[in-house]
Amino acid sequence: MGTTNRYYFFQLVFMTLLITSILLGILLYGNLVKHDEYLLQAMSVSPTSFLQLSSLLIPYALSFALPFGFILALLLCYGKWASSNEILALRSLGKGIFSWGIPGFLLSLVVSLFSLYTFLQWAPTSRAEFDQKKAAIVWSNINSLLETEKEIEFDLGQDSASLTNQNLSTLSDEPIRKVSLSVGSKDEDNWYNLRILLLGEQGELLRIINSKSARIEKNANGSQLFLHLKNVDLESSLDSERKNLFVAFEDWNKPLVFNLSSKGSSINLKRLGFFKLLEISKKKNEKEGEAKVLIQKSLALGTSSFFLFLVLLPLSITKGRKESLSNLAMGIGLSVLYYICLTLLEDFAVSYSNSFYLWIPNLVCFIIGSYLLYKFEHVNL
Repeated sequence: MGTTNRYYFFQLVFMTLLITSILLGILLYGNLVKHDEYLLQAMSVSPTSFLQLSSLLIPYALSFALPFGFILALLLCYGKWASSNEILALRSLGKGIFSWGIPGFLLSLVVSLFSLYTFLQWAPTSRAEFDQKKAAIVWSNINSLLETEKEIEFDLGQDSASLTNQNLSTLSDEPIRKVSLSVGSKDEDNWYNLRILLLGEQGELLRIINSKSARIEKNANGSQLFLHLKNVDLESSLDSERKNLFVAFEDWNKPLVFNLSSKGSSINLKRLGFFKLLEISKKKNEKEGEAKVLIQKSLALGTSSFFLFLVLLPLSITKGRKESLSNLAMGIGLSVLYYICLTLLEDFAVSYSNSFYLWIPNLVCFIIGSYLLYKFEHVNL
């Protein structure tokens, strides 16, 4: 059995790497398309910047590609061996599932350990670095954008708690959703003859801010732009149906803050490594519950390969004798169902501050898998 198990193990490893590479390419392409604007800006800076930024998306894509790749490799390999009667031959020699199933078991542990590291540490820290580099690229391109496009636009979205929305909310009875900036001239730290258009939900012009000069700066990680306005005129739009107003003052009370990245400077727990997340989960604060849920979710996802292996190994052999395509479709369906259930249960875990909900799919897989393994081992040939 030593020779057979080595053969099975290396076949599983090869198929896992092959399928994972294909899935990684698909998932990575989806992420690249999602951030194509920033990647094009990185390409305009240098090809090296583009490659560095793209490579930071690999761990996140790999965290899902690897477990799924292992599951598909397991189904294909054991299904093939069952359909070619290799498994039947081994069983006729008295070798049970706990003998020739060892290669899959060992590989499931290896994949689970690597997935745990990826989910808990590598993927979130890489995404955090991606956001920082993305913000730095946006910052480095602001002046060039002003030179080519003559204006830049910031989407404030629906977040009423953002500093920009808080500072601008008193200027208009209607919600401000976008801000358009145009600059007459500029130097390294200042913009001159700045014109700021405040736009509503439908893109309608609500207010106009004119500033003779504005001192510009960014925060430490380059994720936010600060504008300190001087010699400011505030006027309403030219729409006759609106009540016109005109106010002039020397200094704006607070700086206008614009996010250069989607998350700004607020702490994003999904971008923190395991030890920082663990530290937050041990302190009494508003982020404590969310940090605990994220840790448990990463642990559950990281070990999903092992628990799904318990279910899919006996099923792949049983169904593999009949039809390999149906066997593969069944495994994919169960895996997708697993991830959907885990995602839905995350809401319960957050709402009830109980991380146990996240382990329900793994617990169900363990119970069903143990039963199927026992049943398969004790069924007559």
